[in-house]
Amino acid sequence: MKTEIIDVLSWAAVFDQGLKSSEVLRYLTKKSTIEEVSAVLGGIDEFEQRAGRWYLTGKEYPSVDYKKRTTNADRHLKEGLPVVSKLCETSSILGVAITGSLASGSSVEGADLDLLIVTKADYVWRVRALAVYLEHNARVKTRICPNMVLDRRNLKLRPSVYAARELAMMRPVKGREIFEEMISQNPWFLGHLPNASLSPSIELTEAIGKFPSWWGAMRLPMVGILAEKWEARRRISECKKESSSLESVYDKLRCIGHENEHRSRIEARIVEIAMEVSTHERGLR
Repeated sequence: MKTEIIDVLSWAAVFDQGLKSSEVLRYLTKKSTIEEVSAVLGGIDEFEQRAGRWYLTGKEYPSVDYKKRTTNADRHLKEGLPVVSKLCETSSILGVAITGSLASGSSVEGADLDLLIVTKADYVWRVRALAVYLEHNARVKTRICPNMVLDRRNLKLRPSVYAARELAMMRPVKGREIFEEMISQNPWFLGHLPNASLSPSIELTEAIGKFPSWWGAMRLPMVGILAEKWEARRRISECKKESSSLESVYDKLRCIGHENEHRSRIEARIVEIAMEVSTHERGLR
């Protein structure tokens, strides 16, 4: 289990953070219990505990004010949730979840409110347009980012430990059953994180903003289908031209805007940190 714990603490170290014992267990890639994890954490020199969190021994961590990061996340959620609440009012959306640092409850100042949205069939690009409209017209400081918009007919994601941890962190705000279905359609999730499950939902707040006048027409049977085809055609073309990331997907059923090779960079950094720990360990022998 030592290797698996080094991996999960290396992942946390990418974000300059330590983890509580329960968090180590949750994001561990090996089936275990809290007692087993605690025994390994406390019995091996490569791990050290400070203020209730576990870190990699020998790894330099910048000073982190966890209380401030929690306050940041709470404030950004409070600012952005009213806009998300408005978005959730449309029945064209079956599920919405908060992802990223705000879902984890620990964020830096100015973090975006990232969303994973699941739509009814043939609504991906209309719903994305609605989300962008509401964000642009909202008088809130926190930026709302619909990073992933999926048609409910295709909820399968590319398997990876990184993706499994992102799914484990996400916090549903609408349609929890849709995200439970998503996890069941991606059985590799429990293969990678056998101790994890879907995180608790977040309660929506009172909505702010108004739907645009064109949204009603977008939902009409014939006009709506034509609008979806038109919006999909032009936006898919634009997004593909602007994208240089192999992690992004733009098609009729999915808009996954993972630009800047975020997953690849994090995975590479995890390997680097784990190697640094191994080098430090050999130096102590």
